Amino acid sequence: MATAKATDTTAAKATKTAKAAKPATKAKKSAVPVEGKTLIIAEKPSVALDLVKVLGQKNFTKGNGVYESDTTIVSHAIGHLVEIADPKEIDERYKKWEMSTLPMLPEKFPLSANPTTKSQLSILSKLIKRKDVTTLVNACDAGREGELIFFYILDYVLKGKFTGKTIKRLWMQSMTPAAIQEAFDNMRDGADMENLKAAAICRSEADWLIGMNGSRGLTAYNSSMGGFQITPCGRVQTPTLAIIVNREEERHQFVPKKFWTIEANFDNSGNNYQGKWFTPNGDSKQKQIFDEAKVQEILSKCKGKTGTIEETTAPSFQKCGPLYDLTTLQREANNRFGFSAKTTLSIAQALYERHKATTYPRTDSKHLPEDYVGPVKATLGKITGSLATFAQTALNNNWVVKTPKVFDNKKISDHFAIIPTGIMPTDLSEAEQKVFNMICQRFIAVFYPPAKYLNTTRVTTVENETFITEGKILVEPGFKAVYGKDADDEANIPQLKGDKAKAVEIEAKEDFTKPPAHYTESTLLSMMESAGKLVEDEELRDAMKERGLGTPATRAAIIEKLVTDKYVVRDGKDMIATAKAFDLIKVLKAMDIEALTSPELTGEWEYKMEQIEKGKETRENFMNGIVEMTRTMVKNIKGFKEESTTGEASFSPVNGKKVFETVSRYTTEDGIVIRKMIGGKRLSNEEIVELLTNHKIGPLTGFRSKKGVEFSAVVIINDQNKIEFVFDDNKEGSEIELGQQVGNSPLDNSAVYETMTGYVSDSYVKKEPSGLQLPKILLGKEIPLEQIQKMLSGTEVKTELIKGFRSNKTHRTFDAFLYIDKKGKLKFDFPPREFKPRRWGAKKASASKSSDEDYVP
Repeated sequence: MATAKATDTTAAKATKTAKAAKPATKAKKSAVPVEGKTLIIAEKPSVALDLVKVLGQKNFTKGNGVYESDTTIVSHAIGHLVEIADPKEIDERYKKWEMSTLPMLPEKFPLSANPTTKSQLSILSKLIKRKDVTTLVNACDAGREGELIFFYILDYVLKGKFTGKTIKRLWMQSMTPAAIQEAFDNMRDGADMENLKAAAICRSEADWLIGMNGSRGLTAYNSSMGGFQITPCGRVQTPTLAIIVNREEERHQFVPKKFWTIEANFDNSGNNYQGKWFTPNGDSKQKQIFDEAKVQEILSKCKGKTGTIEETTAPSFQKCGPLYDLTTLQREANNRFGFSAKTTLSIAQALYERHKATTYPRTDSKHLPEDYVGPVKATLGKITGSLATFAQTALNNNWVVKTPKVFDNKKISDHFAIIPTGIMPTDLSEAEQKVFNMICQRFIAVFYPPAKYLNTTRVTTVENETFITEGKILVEPGFKAVYGKDADDEANIPQLKGDKAKAVEIEAKEDFTKPPAHYTESTLLSMMESAGKLVEDEELRDAMKERGLGTPATRAAIIEKLVTDKYVVRDGKDMIATAKAFDLIKVLKAMDIEALTSPELTGEWEYKMEQIEKGKETRENFMNGIVEMTRTMVKNIKGFKEESTTGEASFSPVNGKKVFETVSRYTTEDGIVIRKMIGGKRLSNEEIVELLTNHKIGPLTGFRSKKGVEFSAVVIINDQNKIEFVFDDNKEGSEIELGQQVGNSPLDNSAVYETMTGYVSDSYVKKEPSGLQLPKILLGKEIPLEQIQKMLSGTEVKTELIKGFRSNKTHRTFDAFLYIDKKGKLKFDFPPREFKPRRWGAKKASASKSSDEDYVP
């Protein structure tokens, strides 16, 4: 890629300009030399080296963490070298985590050096204090956090006294030499960054106030019940957690409802096609039937009957999505490759910083500047590899034009969308290549015409019941060609012969309504992006459409913090709240701490910080609101007693004993205490009643270990009235409680007995090599007793098809037969894939082979 020639004189010119603007003062012997030096501070060592290369590396000598020439010094931070001090460093009283010291509301927030990077801070400190250094250039990442890193270093070193130093800002959109040179040619004055700096300081101080006071208050509350139970929380982290917990509550309260769908095979003079029963419901089509009697009525009156056909065909179009901002990139990488938000951010940062292949990643914009048509064309011309043809096609057809969908100054703040720079690296890792391809594909595809489809809707009416058949054919791939989609060569639509068809086969399929899905990182990022979506009132929701939880740059770290703090575990792509999370959110809601449970309120504060950046809100007003929020939070924590939430449970009494309920537990008159969340699972009222009645329940699925691993177990109330998990482990010193005999082992004919969690042979209890152990629950699915007995009738004897196993690897459900092999191992046998006629316009699928798989408990 061609780059402009860069020399060390750029920074020198900025220094001279700054000096010329300074008012004249009487010089002293120790005065700054006439030709003062410029100190450039990058955020990381690699960026410092990139800047030196652009300024002319031959002009610099390298020292310890420093590059210096006659006019310019380049050094670097290592992320946050300086942060707000820990409470114990601010006041002796705060050394103990006690409720009496709250709220902590320091008039000034002292800064403290990060102990792991003190040596680099010491280097910067000496450079900043040098009298020959008259200009300081902030070359940290071009955003709120980069502003904070630079300002905190200066404030810590100069103790707030910035006189005698001119501040400049190097604002880089990408890390190519040309982009760096352009940033040097257009350096901003420090005064222009005051609003961004104010918002950055607000973010830092607000997080300190809410996080420190909330964490210490909740820790003191929980520790009052015994031990030291540290309870981390945060201004953005905890409302995000509340979103996840609320979804899990919805799932817990969801009651599945049985419904049926009806499908028919029609014969149209030798042409066969399928149709699904429906009834118009406004603009939608209702295909579920909740009345079994109606199902039977439709089946009996339509089977074998002839109906009439009406068919309509109409074109439809699909446009390419917008260019990527960080959140959209993270969501799509999670959907396509299962990458976490943190992983995608790390890759995007590497593509920008190390490989120089893409522009600044921590952006919330999906648009480009209106004068960027020329650079876009130049970048498209530099794309190589498999995408080069598509890029050239866009250029040849003059598709790159100034359209508001791509070029819109009103949709850009400090950064534009993530796009390629024109540098095509050859040393990317597999993960980096995937994300880079995504960015390149979207950059090319956004200029392509829409994909064109032909939609066909066929409605067959039999005895006044309607059946719909829908087809969609890709006629012109448009932008989808960039993603490897071609127009369908074969429509595979059976041509009609007349307008009559006979329902030769018709059947009903039983199913159940499903609860709301778990949040994935993709859907969670989407929810964080617009906290206003959670508001029910339509007008207020529209007013809050720009509010969000966190920023594109911080959301990945927030999600990782929830995982690190053991509030959330990853289960495949799903984000699952732990028992610790439920306890925290339940208590916070009982305490009425809106600051830590309301995504809407926190989104409002995030929005106000954006207004500070734009000069439409003041730092003082914002921080007054945060201080008031902190006071209210601490007041509510101090005044809360869980006993105040006590009431008699709706299912009380049980076994003649009253059962009382608080926000987190059940307690009986005779001293049995059951937490509402046991091993990461919330027990239903019916399960609590069964446990109290029989002192045992299970085996139940859905428990999770501290490491997040799902397991099944029996829960009992032991002789000390304590809750305990029970497993059939046959370890030394343990006893297995045997129930009824259910059959004989096909391995050695010894008797097989039911236990609390499964079935074991007499030889297993005696620890003989031929011992047999079978679980009651396998991969989340309870195995019916009659199927266990069928397997016990001999080796290699298969059960009937059992539906609903859940893979530990993919977390997808599947159906399989079970059998015991000659070595006593429980195995799966998969049925051959059911043949289904191809959907209109669909590609041919490759055949799937059935296979056996060992069960590993």
